[in-house]
Amino acid sequence: MSEHHRAQAEDVGTYTWEIVGRGTDGESVVDAGLGELGFPDPCTGRTCVNHIEVGTAVLDRVAADILVDYRNSVLDARLDEEPDPVPSLEQLILVVRDGEGFEKLAATAALTYPEVTVEDFDTYREQLALAEKHEQRRRERRDKAIAAGTSAPLTSPADPRLGTLVLNLRVEAETVRAEVPDPDHCREQLALAQNTVQAATEAAARARREGSPGEAEHADAFIARWTPRIDRWAAFLELTTEAYADADAVDSLADRISLQPPSDR
Repeated sequence: MSEHHRAQAEDVGTYTWEIVGRGTDGESVVDAGLGELGFPDPCTGRTCVNHIEVGTAVLDRVAADILVDYRNSVLDARLDEEPDPVPSLEQLILVVRDGEGFEKLAATAALTYPEVTVEDFDTYREQLALAEKHEQRRRERRDKAIAAGTSAPLTSPADPRLGTLVLNLRVEAETVRAEVPDPDHCREQLALAQNTVQAATEAAARARREGSPGEAEHADAFIARWTPRIDRWAAFLELTTEAYADADAVDSLADRISLQPPSDR
């Protein structure tokens, strides 16, 4: 950061924030943090220049985390054939203070939990099945190597002369995986973006029906910020899936080579 920007940040100073959740069990602190204007916030990573930006950023982040956590709890409950859990929080109460403790921003946001549809659950089951299939392929490759005639690990081929080739293939496969984000992370971020946009869309429609233009504008801002993330994480997930498939193919080639018996030549 330049000295000019650093000076600006020091002029405005530090800040603290706290979010209290209100629900069926009363009120409790959900999250809290501190930072300095003009510098990346430790919670959100955003560089904010005023307390309103700080409040908007942290409230967005915390609310989105709560919504995606609830969605995951519903999906897990349905997977176990249990009733959907009841949301424990109904509202979030935000307070942002400057470095001297003076209140600079206070806001209250109602949490609107998006419906978890049958299609959502079907997609979740498919993702779990895909992950299990990937893990099963790994276990099968390991078992095949052990059953090849020795208890040698996959990196020790039956023909020692092929060791360097097999090792290079293993490194290549891991390099391909390292080039892209983790698939589970992509799925989580995609679900987070989708849920946030859905909740914001419902909130905007409700605000307009109730004649609350301020709330509608706030919800529209959510939609504008989060909609591009859906496309971005969907593209990441597609790219990651292709990369992991390529890496699996390289691992399979290494498996076949490692199982080749030594030749007399």
